[in-house]
Amino acid sequence: MSHECRAKYTLKSFQVFKLNPKIVSNTMKMKQPDLGKKIAELRKARGFTQEELVEKCNLSVRTLQRIESGEVAPRSHTIRVIFEALDYRVFDSANNRLRLLLKKTGDLFNLKTNTMKKLSVLTLIFAAATFVLLAICIDGNAQSEKKVRKIIEENNRNLVRWFNAGQVDSLLTLYRNDACLAGEGCGKAVIRDFYLYQTSIFHFDELGAVSVSVADSIAVERGQWSGSTTSGIRLRGAYLTEWRRNGKTWQIVNDISTSE
Repeated sequence: MSHECRAKYTLKSFQVFKLNPKIVSNTMKMKQPDLGKKIAELRKARGFTQEELVEKCNLSVRTLQRIESGEVAPRSHTIRVIFEALDYRVFDSANNRLRLLLKKTGDLFNLKTNTMKKLSVLTLIFAAATFVLLAICIDGNAQSEKKVRKIIEENNRNLVRWFNAGQVDSLLTLYRNDACLAGEGCGKAVIRDFYLYQTSIFHFDELGAVSVSVADSIAVERGQWSGSTTSGIRLRGAYLTEWRRNGKTWQIVNDISTSE
C-alpha cells in the first residue's frame, strides 16, 4: 500500500446505535478539485509542508501533490488519515440526522404552536406505546432485562477479545446476516471488510454497556469505548447498539458510534 494512508480511525461503528466505528461526513463527500483545495488549506493552516504531512500518514509526496491539485480522487481511507493527521474533525452524517430528529422531537412537545395537531400526534404515539408494553407484559417468554444485559456484556467481552486478536470470522457471529453499520452499509460482507481494516489499525482497551433497555425480543444498549491506534493515538467515545433475540442468543442488527 505505497499510496494508501493507514488511517488512525475510531471504533465502534454503531452505526441505530456502536464506533464508525467508518465515519461518513459531508466533508468526506466533497469532490475534486474542492477536496484538494480543502486539504491544502488545512495543511497550510497547520503550518505543515507537504513533506511533513506525508510522514504522518505514510503517503508519497507525489500522491499528496496530485490530490491537492485535483488530479486524482483519493480513496476514503486516504482522506480519513489525512484529516486525522491535520487534526481535522469530521462529523458523522448519521449523527447529524440523529440531532435533527431529536430537534424535531423536541419541537413536537412544544405545544405553543400547532397545539391540536401536536396533541393528536402525541396521543397516537402514546397509544401505540401502551399497546406495545401490554403485549410485552403478557409475553411469558420475554427475557428479563438483567439476564439480557448479562448476555450482552459477555458478547462485548468476546467482541473486544476477538477484535484485538484479529478474529474477524468470530466477530461476524455477533451480527445478524442483515445487520447494518451506520455509514457503511448492511450485510456480513460489508461488516467483514470493515473489521478486516479496523483490526489492523486499532486496539480496544475497554468497551462496556452503560445501560440496556429491553422490550421482548429487542434490546438497545448504550455504552462507552476506549482504545488506541497503532500509531499510539488514544481514542474514546460512545456507542448505541440495537440487539435482536434469535432463539437463545442475541445478535446485533444496528450499530452506530461516535468519538470524543
